[in-house]
Amino acid sequence: MSAYRRLSPFLRPHAWRMVISIICNVLAALLDGFSIALLIPFLNILFHQPAIGMTKGWVAKLLDATVGSRIVPGQEMDSLRNVILLVLAAVVAKNILVWISGQLGATLQEYVTRDLRNAVYRHLANLPLGYFTQMKAGQILSRVINDTSETRLILTQLVTQAMQSGSLVVVYLLILFNISWKLTLLSLTILPLLSIFLSPMLKRLRKSAARRGNQHGEMTSVLQETISGIRIVKSFRTEQHEEERFAEGSERYARSTVKVTRLTLLAPPITEVIGTVIAVLVLWIGAREVLTNGAMTGATLLAFLTLVLRCLQPLKQLSQMPSTAQSSMASADRLFEILDSPAEYQRDTGSRDNAVFEKQIEFDHVSFTYGDAPVLADVNLIARKGEVIALVGPSGAGKSTLVDLIPRFYEPTGGTILLDGVDTREIKLPALRALTGIVSQETVLFNDSVRNNIAYGTPGRYTDGEVESAARAANAHDFILELPDGYDTMLGERGTRLSGGQRQRLAIARALLSDPPILILDEATSALDTESERLVQEAVDRLLEGRTVFVIAHRLSTITHADQILFLDRGEIVERGTHQGLLAKRGAYYRLYNMQFGNGANAPDNQEAMISSAS
Repeated sequence: MSAYRRLSPFLRPHAWRMVISIICNVLAALLDGFSIALLIPFLNILFHQPAIGMTKGWVAKLLDATVGSRIVPGQEMDSLRNVILLVLAAVVAKNILVWISGQLGATLQEYVTRDLRNAVYRHLANLPLGYFTQMKAGQILSRVINDTSETRLILTQLVTQAMQSGSLVVVYLLILFNISWKLTLLSLTILPLLSIFLSPMLKRLRKSAARRGNQHGEMTSVLQETISGIRIVKSFRTEQHEEERFAEGSERYARSTVKVTRLTLLAPPITEVIGTVIAVLVLWIGAREVLTNGAMTGATLLAFLTLVLRCLQPLKQLSQMPSTAQSSMASADRLFEILDSPAEYQRDTGSRDNAVFEKQIEFDHVSFTYGDAPVLADVNLIARKGEVIALVGPSGAGKSTLVDLIPRFYEPTGGTILLDGVDTREIKLPALRALTGIVSQETVLFNDSVRNNIAYGTPGRYTDGEVESAARAANAHDFILELPDGYDTMLGERGTRLSGGQRQRLAIARALLSDPPILILDEATSALDTESERLVQEAVDRLLEGRTVFVIAHRLSTITHADQILFLDRGEIVERGTHQGLLAKRGAYYRLYNMQFGNGANAPDNQEAMISSAS
């Protein structure tokens, strides 16, 4: 019930649809019960018995009020015709109401699913970066797409179907009790029997459904990894390996689904067998009431049995709903794992809505631990406005983590980061991140036009002229004009229609357009051909002008101009200084530089001479 209470806000905006659907279901159930009760006068007329055949009870009064005046003694065929017409009218009216209810129920399901899916995505987009490093992309996709669809059943299908089936059962029981309370009580013994047989199965079903959801996420994860890394898969000729990985995940998911289905399919036969046994007992005892005691007519018994048999179908549907609910509950639990994860704005302790950068950024004894693993230890750094700070060192040294602390993608576990003397934790995230631009080594472009990718997330904010100026500064304008539709060309998913250098220049144009005072640059010229590297490097040089820049450097030749070079190793700054100063120390930076440009003792000096002559 706690899951239902937490999901009920998604149902509330569409409550009017559910209310009308419930009213239609109740009226349809009443008409259905009434049409079956009309069997009593029909059969009594057919067998030359008193038309109503019942001397007391509200059912007898209802029949007498609705059909009594239409039954003419001595005119059996006319009377039968009148009863049949009334049955047809009741059935037609009932089905119109069922259709209205079905339309409202289908609309209700889709809108609730939409709202739930949007809410999960909205929360997901606001989760901290650390969440996405822990959770596989396939698991996230499975929860947003698959689990929202499964969860809707507990809110919509269960509500509408439960009301439809429940209304029928209630109406049938009211009529049955009026006809014979003894036989009705005997019929109701099906309910405790069903509870005894089905309860253990339902507990196992919820656990199995949760396991199936996780297996679906793993399978989706393999698929997503293969699609995103298809070039690597083909270049390493690992198609068969990936096929085996997917087949293994698919097999586990299939087994989980079979187990859930096996448990789910137990409910209908158990219900039907128990229901049939009860119906046979009712038939036997009812026959004695007619033939031995004369307590009811044969027509009344037949109507009673018809109602009991008609009651089996909605009871069967109601018996299936707990198993469906358990599967939906398992999906809801997986969604709540996302919704219960604190979003960044929930963790944000900042109180300052505005932030400016006029002087410097200072790291004051900053440490960061990821889980139990220390990533940064006692980092002290001052980056003044307009300076270029280069970060070098081996992989895993903490370079990316250090720059990720500036826009508070992660929070330092020790020390403080000060922006013009203000702790960045006092600044609200939107204000802080408005000061920061990022150009990463792995360029991210979206399936949108070139113009919208450059002016990403700011529709209408920049003019076409401003977008074009940014593209020119990034050396992107010429190749954009050569595209089929120029700035209106759709780039396709991840911008795969462009070369690496073209994608990188669009990313630089995006940063130039937003004009952030603080720039984080993950080596933009990495893995490019010579011509692309030259064009990108020119764009980078324009991008650096007048900004405070943190450069994660892989090619040391690109950072010789940096105001400060920090060599990180195992989360600590082991060396710092200018390019020439660090070469003179002949320490870790010297060895790394020597490794890139030659093994001779004077290799760095020779390289410096070559760079100077080239410039």
